[in-house]
Amino acid sequence: MKKIIILLVAVVAGVILGKIIFTNHPAPPPPAPVTESVPAQPAPPDKISTPKPEPLPVSAGAIESSKIPAATPVVSEAKPDDSANPIHKAVDALLAAKNGAEKHDLFQQLVKSGQIDAVIAELQQRTADNPNSAQLPTTLGEAQLNKIRAIKEAGGDVNDMGILAMQADKNFNAALKIDPQNWEANFVKASTQFYWPPDEKRDNEAAQRLAGLIDQQETMTPNPAFVQTYIALGNQYEKMSQHDKAAATWQLGLTKFPNDPALLKKVSGQ
Repeated sequence: MKKIIILLVAVVAGVILGKIIFTNHPAPPPPAPVTESVPAQPAPPDKISTPKPEPLPVSAGAIESSKIPAATPVVSEAKPDDSANPIHKAVDALLAAKNGAEKHDLFQQLVKSGQIDAVIAELQQRTADNPNSAQLPTTLGEAQLNKIRAIKEAGGDVNDMGILAMQADKNFNAALKIDPQNWEANFVKASTQFYWPPDEKRDNEAAQRLAGLIDQQETMTPNPAFVQTYIALGNQYEKMSQHDKAAATWQLGLTKFPNDPALLKKVSGQ
């Protein structure tokens, strides 16, 4: 139990430092998810030494005010009074958000107003009602990551945060089982793995997922949010002590995003 708590504290710290989904500079990706549901957890050392992450996204933040690859809005059967239900409307707004910044702001409002639990419940119901939607479990995982941040800021129970972190990762896995090419679910899951204690298998899986996303981005419509993948992969390599690969990844990112301040800092060693 003690090992699990230590692990969860590390994940929660990542969620808070990185503002997991959608912040301005997700250098070291970001908080909570990991491989296959609940990954095996090695006994973490007394102190984990990893490269200092830069503020990052996680549905945990706001992927550069840039637009994240738009997901097709989910249309669910409306009940008679749904249109007047504020929680229903809030979830509709999250699913229709045009970019990471907009989605992040909506989550912030929901946390501040104390509606995040109701929104999570609504998303859980919609996910159950729409088993073929990858967007719903992705947004549910992001909502859970935002709740982790709220619990942390309120000085809440570490065990509660840990349970939510694993549930969020499970939801990202569910989304990727439905749509393996879902950019948002892939990015949030892989980037948040940076915050878990070092584990060779999990770290390699995260690096491979991010590298695959960079290849996938070449076949997609250009999007400012794609710079985050280069930053995240470079940070993952740094965590794995593969410094040459980290530098090469950031340099490659600069060929695509030559004026990005986060990449310029990385390349200059800042």
